[in-house]
Amino acid sequence: MPEIDVASESPEELRRRMVADLRAREAIRSREVEAAFLAVPRHVFAPEASPEEVYGAPEAIFTKRDGAGRPTSSVSAPWLHARMAEVAEVAPGMAVLEIGSGGCNAALLAELTGPRGSVTSVDIDPDIVARSRALLDEAGYHGVRVQEADGAQPVSGAPTRGFDRIVVTVGAADLAPAWWDQLAPQGRLVVPLRFRGLARTIAFHRERGHLRSDALIVSGFVAIQGDSAHAPRVVRLAGDDVRLVVDEDQTADVPALVEAFAGPRYERWTGVELGGSERVLPRLEVWLAGALAPYGKLRATPRAAERGLVGWVLERGTPAAWDETSLAYVTLRAVPLAVPERYELGVIAHGPGRTDLAGCLAEAVERFDREGGRTSEPVVRAYRRDDPEITGGVVVDKPHVRLTIT
Repeated sequence: MPEIDVASESPEELRRRMVADLRAREAIRSREVEAAFLAVPRHVFAPEASPEEVYGAPEAIFTKRDGAGRPTSSVSAPWLHARMAEVAEVAPGMAVLEIGSGGCNAALLAELTGPRGSVTSVDIDPDIVARSRALLDEAGYHGVRVQEADGAQPVSGAPTRGFDRIVVTVGAADLAPAWWDQLAPQGRLVVPLRFRGLARTIAFHRERGHLRSDALIVSGFVAIQGDSAHAPRVVRLAGDDVRLVVDEDQTADVPALVEAFAGPRYERWTGVELGGSERVLPRLEVWLAGALAPYGKLRATPRAAERGLVGWVLERGTPAAWDETSLAYVTLRAVPLAVPERYELGVIAHGPGRTDLAGCLAEAVERFDREGGRTSEPVVRAYRRDDPEITGGVVVDKPHVRLTIT
């Protein structure tokens, strides 16, 4: 076959190619989401980029930055929009609230809710609100309501029964009470939530008096603004080359951990092996967050590995645990002569208590393997702070909710 000149393809052709790719990757599974993606002129919502970039983007396209150059608004990658649309399970006639505007996702939601449904999109930034309104009008989605407001606060004009779906498109560090209160009894909340140094887009539904996850997606989003923004602490163990991400005000003695990291290392290998194509590590990260405390993520630059400061640490970081004087983190090594390639999980620890701490983290990894963590998705439950139902296990405290992970 002759090569296709992608640059000569129309936006409609690029859209069909995008949908076919998303179908092949199983990011799109339902006919309803496929139809929405075929209908929405995605390129209209990112005029800064070419249609080829918009429809083929593997990552988000940033549409606004603050004075320091940090992104404050974006159009998410097609695969992430698709996965969120799938897990939201939006149906015709529903009332949907979007927290964090931009236009493109609101248009997709409008296609899914149909003429009998409603979509309200709110954002705290007046520039983004004005831009979204203009682009939605340009694309023909005049019925979407766009409102300037802090999305963590109650939305004016909400349906009496609550919103059938609340879809958050900014990274959150907490679950705002307003989302809980304005969610319909049979509603679903889809939110990119940061906890214990991890970023997951979680689809929640109500289960008795709390919220229970039924889908977790590895993802990253522009951070939410306003009163509900809570940034994690970063402990620099070796300047900017090695950093420990500490969330939820967990205790961390910075001088002691820096001193520990500068000292000798201890290694313990678990015998737990992974194939090169297995997607086990994202599950392991979340599972460990429910098994260990304190717990966070260790991030390292390629330069840190070249200098021998760390073992094998993936670009997105690795699970880490610590105590008053010591630090341990998960690492990998190639299994010799394995075909196809395989890797063994292990632990590297520093500090006076390195042997015991490495053992604790390694045993948790081994327990994950024994208890079927490879094949089952961890379950995140969110409770109101004063909920007496919470019993036992590691509890992740947020300003407004408490999380458990099983």
